[in-house]
Amino acid sequence: MPDFEIKKWNEENVDFGNEYCRASFARGQWSRLSNYVRVRALYEEGGIYLDTDVEVLKSFAPLLQHNCFLGFQQEEETVDWVNIAILGATRGHGLLKDCLDLLTELFATTGEFYRGPTVATTALKNRGLQQYGLQELGDVSLYPAEYFYPFPWFGKFKPECVTENTYCIHHWEASWMSWRNKTYVKMFLPLVMMKRKLYRTIV
Repeated sequence: MPDFEIKKWNEENVDFGNEYCRASFARGQWSRLSNYVRVRALYEEGGIYLDTDVEVLKSFAPLLQHNCFLGFQQEEETVDWVNIAILGATRGHGLLKDCLDLLTELFATTGEFYRGPTVATTALKNRGLQQYGLQELGDVSLYPAEYFYPFPWFGKFKPECVTENTYCIHHWEASWMSWRNKTYVKMFLPLVMMKRKLYRTIV
């Protein structure tokens, strides 16, 4: 995306002035640390955040009309319904503040580093999110999975999953998971999802 300025955030320019950042850094929870850093950076400066395993297929310029945009990572509703591996927002956007508050409050009360998608989904449900699909939730624009996440995190990329609507491909490197867990998820989770869908059809 030649028309965009690219800025890298790392330990040299991240403010470790809060307990969440200090704790996640000390414990080597890099993906959890990045959940806070990405949201904080966008809250303070505005822009578009992309995970390092995102392959851009076309210009994000049409998305700049939105005050905030992000996408569902799957159609089926779960606690991780909406992802923040691709996230765009204007400086000081309220959803970003909601996510920052949730991240720090949940850590303060439970000692756990909650996943970014869990936090984003919770914040959006607090704003009225109820169903899957392309929609405007106040000044937040939500896109179906095909736009940013054309194949699921437990699946395998196939060229046919890319549509004319697809802006990018998130390749799900899953740096937060061990090799053993990655293997288990790739092998068994699709079967669980298929069984769950079949059960719902029968019921």
